[in-house]
Amino acid sequence: MQKKALLILGAGVSGLSTGILLLRKGYTVTIWAKDLPPYTTSNKAAAIWYPFICGPITKTPQWSRKTLDFFRTEIVPDSKSGCKKITVVSIFDHKKADPYWKDSVDGYKKVDKKYLRKGYVDGYQIEGLVMDTDVYINYLVEMFKKLGGKIIQKEITNIIEPLQKYSLVINCTGLGSRTLFDDKKIYPCRGQTVRVKKSNIDYSLFDEEGPNSIAYIVPRTNDMVLGGTLQDDNWNLEPDDNDTKNIMYKCANLFPQLKHAEILEVKVGLRPSRKEIRLEREKFSDRFVIHNYGHGGSGFNLSWGCAQNVVDIVESIS
Repeated sequence: MQKKALLILGAGVSGLSTGILLLRKGYTVTIWAKDLPPYTTSNKAAAIWYPFICGPITKTPQWSRKTLDFFRTEIVPDSKSGCKKITVVSIFDHKKADPYWKDSVDGYKKVDKKYLRKGYVDGYQIEGLVMDTDVYINYLVEMFKKLGGKIIQKEITNIIEPLQKYSLVINCTGLGSRTLFDDKKIYPCRGQTVRVKKSNIDYSLFDEEGPNSIAYIVPRTNDMVLGGTLQDDNWNLEPDDNDTKNIMYKCANLFPQLKHAEILEVKVGLRPSRKEIRLEREKFSDRFVIHNYGHGGSGFNLSWGCAQNVVDIVESIS
């Protein structure tokens, strides 16, 4: 028996993942979104599975673990998904304690010395994943539609409108929640990346705190993504030439062969950042909104775990 009709606001990785799991549970699901793929923030992400800074730390490890398990069992085995396993390495120019999330990942260990670059003395590595967003987001859209979901391009400026049509709304609008729900705790963290021609680098490398921070190199199927920037409260969506030069300089310090890498594209996205992810229900008279936003740079890392949490809340009030 088909369950009630639900509405999701937002067509990024959080909205699509949540919609897919709800459709599998028998709900009728429609997505309304201002921006549709390939123009969502998710499409602009480097998208590698690696626990990035986000909170609350009491919940993010289990969301990460559930997400990784879902990717490994249901997404990665499908060659059409654009997702594959990769070694992810983080290096430091100082001794570094084990991270709090070490038990929620696969293959955690102290860094193999072969991955250390000049001037770096410590680090760790995990068995991670890389998601080619140009492929993976379209893959999610097709999965959502095949399950019976509908996607409509529609900008919402007041939550009253969707609540007049649906008794249960899932909010995955990210930065849109700043105005839609007057949430001043969410803010943009500008991220610029450079897509370059693929080289012989076969693992992903991060410098989060050292002399080249923040720098990351993400090899994908047909190209590589180099980053990046962490610019809080910067709303500029236009590529910045100085940022591009800085990204190329930092990444070439880590891999000299990237000094003359051919630049294919420069992308800019605004991470929907918040001190703590908002994943909870809010009551509006006899109706509910379930919030799922504020993932910052960890939207892909937490997508399926958070989506399952939303499903659990939906089931508890349906």
